[in-house]
Amino acid sequence: MKKSLFAGVAVLGLSLFAGYSYAADAEKITGVLIDQKCGAKFVGKDDGETGAAKHKASCAVADACAKSGYFLITGKTGLKLDEAGATKAKEYLSKKDASTKVTIEGTKDGDMLKVSSIEAAK
Repeated sequence: MKKSLFAGVAVLGLSLFAGYSYAADAEKITGVLIDQKCGAKFVGKDDGETGAAKHKASCAVADACAKSGYFLITGKTGLKLDEAGATKAKEYLSKKDASTKVTIEGTKDGDMLKVSSIEAAK
């Protein structure tokens, strides 16, 4: 009985710790939201974010571009948005007068960004 109780407490403790560590990884990142088809030419360039900022939101939501997925370009780095993030990106960019300069809240997983929210950068 004591062993079962101890094991249960240990599992509960590890579960709480894992949840805390996941929440600690969430961050807000500001950059330019762009489709991968058009954004690929800006990733890795010194002026990548500046060049991407000239890209129109209307192009990023066009079917040919939207199918490629989305990047958040910060400086010269491009983070790919996960599938749910791509859906949120298209919804966001489809709004009238949407700015491509955004702040995304999410967690990084390598070069992938798991998106929680997207909003216009302040």
